[in-house]
Amino acid sequence: MRSARLVLGAALAACVLPIATPPAAAAPLVAGSATALPPVRVRLAVPAAVSVGIKGQAQRTSYYCAPASSAIVLRAFGVRRGQDQLAGEMKTSAEARSTKRENTLAVLNAYVRPEGYQFRLTYAKDDPAALMVQVSQAVGVLGKPTIVAVLGNRLPWSRKKRDFGHAIVAYGYDTAKGTITVWDPNARRGATGTHVIPAKDLAAVVFDIPARGIGGVFELSKPLLPR
Repeated sequence: MRSARLVLGAALAACVLPIATPPAAAAPLVAGSATALPPVRVRLAVPAAVSVGIKGQAQRTSYYCAPASSAIVLRAFGVRRGQDQLAGEMKTSAEARSTKRENTLAVLNAYVRPEGYQFRLTYAKDDPAALMVQVSQAVGVLGKPTIVAVLGNRLPWSRKKRDFGHAIVAYGYDTAKGTITVWDPNARRGATGTHVIPAKDLAAVVFDIPARGIGGVFELSKPLLPR
């Protein structure tokens, strides 16, 4: 699958966006001054197919999908935290049997921001091109896995009648084949582990919550220069 927003290449490449050039007679610019040039923006090309290494794990309880997925993702940043610790920090509720997405986002960012990274929630329901861009940004450009919130019962390997929110880890993709590689922490037999799924099928089950202004994909960025 190809997207107009993707630039495919065999390796990462950078191209500097044009910026205004000061007149030749202008006085030398001082960094931080009101007349200094704006920060240069860099746009990175995206490899056509990438998979990053992860250490998968199954969730310890039926409602620990967010702590389990977060533990897998954070390990890729060099942060080792157990599911119980993350569940406490994310205020995972045994009563509600869930973790609020906002809490998951806040805890992830608390760990990755010191390294210059940041997650934000973005939309991709029924939009495989957008989903591929978001996954390839994290995996292909930044070399990190990320989390996708889905309706777990609608995944091809986990069919059930009752809808339930679920968190899985995206850690690979192939734009030519139009597929995304995910790790499902669901401890149910046949669900746990690696699955390769067409981006269109995964986008169909992304769990966006527009009424609350909450997207289903944890989009990762690393600003190269201050905004």
